[in-house]
Amino acid sequence: MLLTSFNESKPKLNPPISCWREDMPENHEPQLVPPQLHWLTTLNDTFLEIPRYSTEVSWGGMLASAILMFTLGIGVGAFGFVIQGGYDDYVMTVIGLGGAFIFFCLTLFCLKMYFVQPRDQPFRLNRKRQKIYIYEYKHTFFPWLKWPVTIRSYNWADVHGEIRYSSTRYDSGYQLFGSVCEPGTNKVVTRFLIAKERSSREQLCQIWSYLCVYMQHDQVVAEPDSPGRPDDWRPRKADQWPAEMELESTTAP
Repeated sequence: MLLTSFNESKPKLNPPISCWREDMPENHEPQLVPPQLHWLTTLNDTFLEIPRYSTEVSWGGMLASAILMFTLGIGVGAFGFVIQGGYDDYVMTVIGLGGAFIFFCLTLFCLKMYFVQPRDQPFRLNRKRQKIYIYEYKHTFFPWLKWPVTIRSYNWADVHGEIRYSSTRYDSGYQLFGSVCEPGTNKVVTRFLIAKERSSREQLCQIWSYLCVYMQHDQVVAEPDSPGRPDDWRPRKADQWPAEMELESTTAP
């Protein structure tokens, strides 16, 4: 039985997160629930790495969409040639080739999402530096361009925890966000997602507690409660971190 006390009054950060449910205890304060993680990649005395498995993309749907787009591209291209009135009538040919090009671009986009985009976009806590590093893979709708990896880093002292509830069809449930504020204030600069739970926000409280206890240099449990990866997503490990951030996020000052 978790000993937790939900704050149901009003949000303390400005502006509050949409669909706010609860503010977490400050990260330097004693935590109200036992610390526990679902998944854990690395834990040592310098840094902690936690995977964030993406649920925003239907990976099987991406592969099926690629097959469908490729088939439509061939069909549209062939249709443009078949229905043209004669050798001098190139309008339908151009339209058919243009449509085929669009469908082939969509095919490439879906294939790149399926085979290239990492499904694990982790974050690291470095308690020697007291900083958090967030790995993000930015995709665009132009599949022929390079999709970059970006690392955001913030001082842990400026990070506050908030829980919201999303009722959208494909992303419903409780969500734990890290909200970065201007130093010494409650004015939010930016937010990032830490974890999601479909029906239990108590588990999000445990995750927040774990992060805070670790950064307070206290001992935490090394074994997560879900040691295996979620089979539904079949996640692949994130691409290699940029060398500069790999060094900074895993070492002491």
